[in-house]
Amino acid sequence: MRKRHNSWIWISLISVLFAVFLWWNYSPPAAFPDNRELLKEMNSSLGEYGARDKVDRIQKVIHADNRHVAVPFVSEDGDYGMSFWIWGKRKWEMTSLESSGEPRIWMIDYADPSSYFLTWNINPESAAEELNAYMIRRRDYGMADGKHYYFPRIQLSNEITLAKESFGAMPLPATWQEVLNSSIRLEEIGTYQWFNSYSTAAMQFEFGWNVLDDRGKSVSQEVLFKSSNYSYGSSDFQIMMMIEESELE
Repeated sequence: MRKRHNSWIWISLISVLFAVFLWWNYSPPAAFPDNRELLKEMNSSLGEYGARDKVDRIQKVIHADNRHVAVPFVSEDGDYGMSFWIWGKRKWEMTSLESSGEPRIWMIDYADPSSYFLTWNINPESAAEELNAYMIRRRDYGMADGKHYYFPRIQLSNEITLAKESFGAMPLPATWQEVLNSSIRLEEIGTYQWFNSYSTAAMQFEFGWNVLDDRGKSVSQEVLFKSSNYSYGSSDFQIMMMIEESELE
């Protein structure tokens, strides 16, 4: 009888601990902080980091999903940047603040391309008219295990009109997601870890961007973004490199 009583105690204790775990990690998010609270948190973090610049204005709050939020902003020095927030452990936490709004890929879940977001924040007073984002797999030929292989080039693009959207966070185009998912499924046969090491099947993709003016000419990175910038924290990003027109096909 005593043994059965002890078993019920352990079962009850485990149930309570499991309920607490679920409440702590998976409870519905609270309301996202208002702009006043955001400014206070962002500037406090910048002060701890040692940055002299301060966030002056929140441009918009963009919900990627109910637990991930991107917040574009303008600083007192005139930088157009991005901050990224995640709901976890019963609070909203800023995981990253970037003074430069250069395009980048926010990978919320590495294993799920549907969770990848293209983010950007470009000064609307610059000469920028059009942002082009690219996903490229370069041609590759070689030999592995005594067999020859060849992979053709893949080049996918997405055009964003900056006059309408000088800042944003948007899911990757459906075609991009399909191609990435196909590559991931192929790589699951081997040992390749997505984006963390070089693919033995040469299936790694590069992400790039360029910005054009009203004459269709490329706008330099120096014009779009200041040479000196700062960042606070970290998150799951894939860097996007600026691409010259001569590199495209």
